Amino acid sequence: MGTLAFYISKILRPLFTSPLPLCLFISLWALIALKPCSTLHVWLRRIGMFIILGTILLSLPIMARILSQWYEVKRSYIDEVLARGSYRAILVLGGTVDPVASEPGLVEGNDSFERLIATAALYRAGAAPFVIASGGSGSITFPRQKEAPYMAELLEFMGVPKNVVIIEEKSRNTYENIIYSKAILETLHDTKNDTAGAEVSDTTPVRLPDRTPGHSPDSTSSQAPVLLVSSAWHLPRAMAVCRKQGLDVQPFSVDSQAEPLLLPADLFPDPWALQRTTRLIREWIGLAYYRLLGRI
Repeated sequence: MGTLAFYISKILRPLFTSPLPLCLFISLWALIALKPCSTLHVWLRRIGMFIILGTILLSLPIMARILSQWYEVKRSYIDEVLARGSYRAILVLGGTVDPVASEPGLVEGNDSFERLIATAALYRAGAAPFVIASGGSGSITFPRQKEAPYMAELLEFMGVPKNVVIIEEKSRNTYENIIYSKAILETLHDTKNDTAGAEVSDTTPVRLPDRTPGHSPDSTSSQAPVLLVSSAWHLPRAMAVCRKQGLDVQPFSVDSQAEPLLLPADLFPDPWALQRTTRLIREWIGLAYYRLLGRI
């Protein structure tokens, strides 16, 4: 009896414990049952049914996984990346913490936090001599709440020395992440300064990180690629900007949305799946927008 109850709960839970499928199916039933009184009502019903059916389709976990597998950069593994050679730096892109909800000593992460975990693991494995944490404020309401300082704080907590992390906190979007980080890389290999890493601002020059055992900036060629760490669904746009800017990068893909198929739950609408497909659609719109502006 216990086993039967377990299977019933797994089958029925996705349908009856989330408001999304219930609202969608009830709305669809109401439109089907509605008797149109005019041509306008007929077209309004058709449009409404199209919107609801489209939302149902985009809310299916199986659809989110199919789209993610098609679009994302394949998940990376540290040993495979290290086998390809050495790297100039590890560049981790923002979107990992919530700077508005964070404060020093108490950082609020989000669902892309895996970017920081991978960055710390790569540094500890000796992938590159220093890390660039790139992330300013993408908020109109809170423009002074910068992300990169909190990223650096978490990286230090995960074993990355503070003096090898360069904070880039001017960028407001993916394009500026790459532009400002490229400027840092160029400055790092032009300057002779050997003091601790510093924050990047309009008035503060970039400085080389301190040398640490086994991680000397001089030991890596300026011609070596940069390890670009970001989410699998975000990397296609970030890499397109890098190619346009002539920045040689090796992607390190984390935070994939292309998870294994789980039946029967993946056959029912789910708000988390809708969030994933919405994220992909936003990336496609971002690609089109960047192409229109000549950024990729």
